[in-house]
Amino acid sequence: MSEPNLYQVYSREEAIAFFGSGSSARSLCDGEWVIFPDTVVCMAAVGDPPKRSFFGSGSQFYWVAERPYRVSEDKYTYFVPEEAVGLRAKVRTRHLFVQPQGSSSYVYLGQLGASYMQQAPSAVNHGMARFELKPTLPSDVWKELAGFDPGALNHEPVDRALDGLRGRTDVAYRLGILKTLVEYWHGPIRAEDGLRGEELCSSTPIPHPLGWWYEWAGRRREIMSGQNILLVPRDPAHPYCQLKEEDGRLLYYLENQAVYRWATMAEGEDPLVFGRWEMNDPWEEEGIKLSEHLIGACILEAVTCHSKYGAAAACLDGSTLSNITQVVTPVSIDPWKWNQTRFYVGNGAFMYSMENGEDVYSVWIGAKTEKPLQFLKPYLDDAWEYVAV
Repeated sequence: MSEPNLYQVYSREEAIAFFGSGSSARSLCDGEWVIFPDTVVCMAAVGDPPKRSFFGSGSQFYWVAERPYRVSEDKYTYFVPEEAVGLRAKVRTRHLFVQPQGSSSYVYLGQLGASYMQQAPSAVNHGMARFELKPTLPSDVWKELAGFDPGALNHEPVDRALDGLRGRTDVAYRLGILKTLVEYWHGPIRAEDGLRGEELCSSTPIPHPLGWWYEWAGRRREIMSGQNILLVPRDPAHPYCQLKEEDGRLLYYLENQAVYRWATMAEGEDPLVFGRWEMNDPWEEEGIKLSEHLIGACILEAVTCHSKYGAAAACLDGSTLSNITQVVTPVSIDPWKWNQTRFYVGNGAFMYSMENGEDVYSVWIGAKTEKPLQFLKPYLDDAWEYVAV
């Protein structure tokens, strides 16, 4: 039996015929799942998330239930066929065809892994399931299928700005670097994105870099919060997220489970940053200024939460990391004391690493499309838990 060709267009009947006779298969969820004895075919219509099926990244596909289906006896995942979920899915291969909005045809995108993450029905949809997609969806194909827009891709201003950290800089220059970095990843910041009036009221004075950030982009919390949390001057609904005095310093940034904390001085043009693991530990100087820490935080959030393409490894050997950093070079900011976090940037790729043993590192690398990451392919092996390259 012949195989479908990647990124080729097929009618529904042609797509199903690659795997057997439609009469020998079970059709579920209004025909979006076709179940053969040894194969599962997903025929999904993609559209605007989270109401319709969509791509979370170049290697993650989210199937969304568009109606209240009940196709399984499972207590929690009854809206998605059991043949696609968890260990039960391993007896079959799964193939994905997607139907773009306004089209009656389907495009073949490759194979899906078993789903190990599902979201229960909610106010926004009737449930959804996440699948790993192989091979990685090319950004040009994604754009044609579902309107993927990576924004501006000229990375040269970012590379040039960050390279300037190798010389002597002042706080205005460093905040200019942060502005360039933010606009590369998130587009232009509008006047209404800044905090105003009572939103800026804080129980403690605010040092200049934080005040600048809040007034410029303080309402765009997703830029600096997601993996970790940048505290804000005022948030009555979430007091935990507010700036606060802690042992004579201004607590302003938290690891997402608060296992590590960052503070600075409440006043100053660009005060030093301090960190500690536990509440009773003494504050230790991080060796960097507040503006430098904000640059690192922006890179960390961009890689972890906003890059649609990338890779991650929990235990990468030092030799491989050294080879990678010939292309994605270190940013001239001293490492954070939180697991010796270091940052790297180059040619549209952004990365951070943490020490995880003797000459072993946890590494996250990301980019807006797959193209800046092609150099990484010779280094990708089983050590990488996530790959979208």
